[in-house]
Amino acid sequence: MASSKKPPSNKIPVSTSKKTKPLSLIDLVDKAFVSLLKSHKKIKSMTVALSGGVDSVVLLHLLHQLQKTHHFTLKASHIHHGLSKNADKWVKFCEKLCAKLSISLDVNYIQLPQKKALGIEGEARRLRYEKLLQSKTDLVVLAHHEDDQAETFLLQLIRGAGVKGLSSMAHFDDSRRLWRPLLNASRTDIESYAKKYKLKWLEDESNQNTDFDRNFIRSKVLPILKNRFSHIIKVISRSASHLAEAQHLLDDLAKLDLKNTLKSSNYKHKLQVKTLEKLSLSRAKNVLRYWLEINDQLMPSKDLLDECLRQVLIAKKDAELKIELSKDYEIRRYQDEIYIVPKNHKNQKKYEIIWAGESEIILPNGQKLTFKKVKGRGIHLKFLRDQKLKIRNRQGGEFFKPDSKRPTKKIKQLLQESDVPPWEREFFPMIFIGGELACVPNFGIDQKYQAGPQMTGLEVNLIQSK
Repeated sequence: MASSKKPPSNKIPVSTSKKTKPLSLIDLVDKAFVSLLKSHKKIKSMTVALSGGVDSVVLLHLLHQLQKTHHFTLKASHIHHGLSKNADKWVKFCEKLCAKLSISLDVNYIQLPQKKALGIEGEARRLRYEKLLQSKTDLVVLAHHEDDQAETFLLQLIRGAGVKGLSSMAHFDDSRRLWRPLLNASRTDIESYAKKYKLKWLEDESNQNTDFDRNFIRSKVLPILKNRFSHIIKVISRSASHLAEAQHLLDDLAKLDLKNTLKSSNYKHKLQVKTLEKLSLSRAKNVLRYWLEINDQLMPSKDLLDECLRQVLIAKKDAELKIELSKDYEIRRYQDEIYIVPKNHKNQKKYEIIWAGESEIILPNGQKLTFKKVKGRGIHLKFLRDQKLKIRNRQGGEFFKPDSKRPTKKIKQLLQESDVPPWEREFFPMIFIGGELACVPNFGIDQKYQAGPQMTGLEVNLIQSK
């Protein structure tokens, strides 16, 4: 007797709610933009990342149409990597397309480093974003779509990524002002739009090279999954969205755990060790990940993150803790706080700068000195009539007397008693007049050079980089 059971279905369950007619691409982008304007009202300019491929060509065309109902300045940016023999052809194509639409185009030439720590794909992507984010615009708009999201998810899954990595790409990245209005559109939708409007585009020959992981997933893995599970792209996109929500919750938890404990410093933010000591292991690791992210650091491996937390927690207060975070940065501990320090701080050269009346000066280590004329304090201006004000880092043996009733202060001792970390002290800026130390910014002015109550003085402040 034949079994009455139905064979198992290979279809992935999708929502059974009443289906609505899918939005056209222009309506999809229009709706996304209107939604964006509710929370970010001042969007007056956009820059499209234009490669010349079908995705970015369609995006440029869509935003050009959107200008008819929403008034904003639209321009495009093309990155010339120099990796393809056709790279110059792509530049000419983008120039011709933008000229036809009367859209300004910036062409940026970049060269990949000889040592590609992130691989060819990774380094090209890093430099591409670096250039795009330098654009003077309210939004940088990218043409990533639903299929790209699925590829990114699978790539991150293969790499063993956590919640952050698996959440893949965000529709809107507030910190970097990145917008991806096509993230809910499929590759098929985009190609259909291009054919409907008879748009021309170029094919990147490297897309056929399956030596690149993304291309392998696109051409070999996803077709098999689509054949077996017809809704796989949308399901992956939904999972990425769920994980993005989970990541928001983890970030909110990290902010609660860090409330009132982060302090601004020359290295963006320093983290108090006692904050980590009070938390469970999983919450401490979550805080550490969040701290690294807001300091623009690539997320380390699980093993490195675990080892970093272990060393930070067991190190003694006066320990010379140094943990290599990447080829450019290391984690240092001073007293009860940890810092992210550029490795090249050891190679900083001594500097000497003559003040020429500027309101601010950026120092070689990224710190900023501000200069302002004030009444009743600061360096008395009479000393600057015939002599130059000179800024240089300490060379050893300096001292000054900011208070006539107190002993002369040695600068070395002054910095040691402060919360200035040891690696910052050597390059701490000091102000000289006629070869004499007149001012140590944020610490005081030698009594000889102080402006009296009714006198006009020059106030000099040191602002830590952020």
